[in-house]
Amino acid sequence: MIEIKNLSISFGDQEILKNIDFDILENQITILVGQSGTGKSVLMKCIEGLIEPIEGSIIVDNEDIFTLNKLELNETRKKMAMLFQGSALLDSLNVYQNVALPLIEHTELSETEILKEVTEKLELVGLKNVLTKMPSELSGGMKKRVALARAIILKPKYIIYDEPTTGLDPIIANEISKLILKLQNQYDITSIIITHDMDCIRKIKGHIMMIHEKKIVFDGTYDNFINDKRKIIEGFVK
Repeated sequence: MIEIKNLSISFGDQEILKNIDFDILENQITILVGQSGTGKSVLMKCIEGLIEPIEGSIIVDNEDIFTLNKLELNETRKKMAMLFQGSALLDSLNVYQNVALPLIEHTELSETEILKEVTEKLELVGLKNVLTKMPSELSGGMKKRVALARAIILKPKYIIYDEPTTGLDPIIANEISKLILKLQNQYDITSIIITHDMDCIRKIKGHIMMIHEKKIVFDGTYDNFINDKRKIIEGFVK
């Protein structure tokens, strides 16, 4: 479980979020929505310990991450994986090397064991015979799938998806949404999705939280969200 308590984030004089409070419950999909520039991605970077708030705490599995030393924080981060908006594949490494990198860095597995894990995860996301391809040879949808295979390779407890369908054509975006649901059903995992894509939200139908003007203005079910009559939510849903 991830608990966000009285969280405020600022960059200099620019206030991004103010006194945010909410919980991310285990083994469910939480969708964090809002227009571009509302601080969704900043909040997720804060949850990973990459940005420190000016006030408040983030408690991951009963540990306040901003009271941990560097070694302890790194151990907590191993529970988390992130699918970046731009996939963030390393251009100089092929598909196998990109997906295998977390295993090489954090495990003692043999080359044979690593190859088996990488191949299994690639097949899970619908990719075969791509081990030697470079990122420049992949389509946008394939890059997302490779990045997702890398994200799940260490079997994380939490996965953060940053705008997983942005920049993809509708057919590929729909496939990525289906893949998120497949992984959620197959693994004992907690998924956090940052998006402003209503098609993605309609497909996944997770627990919805909406940020507007530095605050959480909605925290509830998908059905309640799409039936909320407040102008800010009606405008977003349409």
